[in-house]
Amino acid sequence: MNPFLSVTVVRARRSPWPLAAMIVLLSLAACVQQPIVSRTPEPVPQAPPPVRPPLAPPPVVTQPPLLPTPTPSTRPIPSLDNYPKSLATSAAVPAVQALARQAQAFRSAGRHQDALGQYERALRIEPKNAFVWQAIAETQLALHDVEQAESAARKSNSLARGNPWVELGNWRVIASARGANGDSAGANAARARADEIGSALTASGAASAAAAPAAVP
Repeated sequence: MNPFLSVTVVRARRSPWPLAAMIVLLSLAACVQQPIVSRTPEPVPQAPPPVRPPLAPPPVVTQPPLLPTPTPSTRPIPSLDNYPKSLATSAAVPAVQALARQAQAFRSAGRHQDALGQYERALRIEPKNAFVWQAIAETQLALHDVEQAESAARKSNSLARGNPWVELGNWRVIASARGANGDSAGANAARARADEIGSALTASGAASAAAAPAAVP
C-alpha cells in the first residue's frame, strides 16, 4: 500500500473531518500519484507510390537525302516510231482508208463540201480517229468555217495521245483559224506552239517535220 495513503488513513481516523471528505481527498491523492502515460498515435500505413514504366527513347528521325534540283527542259518528244505520220500509215480500218482517199480526191478538185461529207462518213465508223478529225478541221478551214475548224482541231488534239505529227497540223489550223477571225494574239500563240513542236521534231531527226502550214481562208 502507498505509504502516503497509509498515513492519510491514520490521520483520517484521528481527524474530526467527516469520513466522506476524507475519501474524496484520498481519491484525489491517488490520482496525483498515478503517472501520466502519453500515447503516441500509431502511424497510418501509406500506399506505395505507383511504379511508372521506363520512358521509351525518342524516335530517331532520319532526313531524306537531298536531291538535285531538276533543270528546266523543253517538252520531250517520244520516239517517233510509235506514232503514225498520216491517216494512210495509221491503223484505221480499210473502210475509213477508202473514204479518206475519196475525200482527198474531192479536196484536190476543190470540192471541199463533198470531201467533208466523206470524212463525216469515216467519222461515223471511227469517231475517235484523230487523223479524221484533223482532216475535217482542214476541210472546214477551206470552207471558211473558222470556228468549226478550230473546234475540230482541238478535238483532234484531245484524241492524238501525244502524236506530234497530229498536233503540229492541228496547231497550224488553229493559228490560221484565229488569224482569219481577227484574233492576232491567239494566232501568234498557236503558231508558237506549232513552231515549238516542229523544232522538236527537227531536232529528233524528222526530215518531214516542216510541212506546209494550213492555208488562211
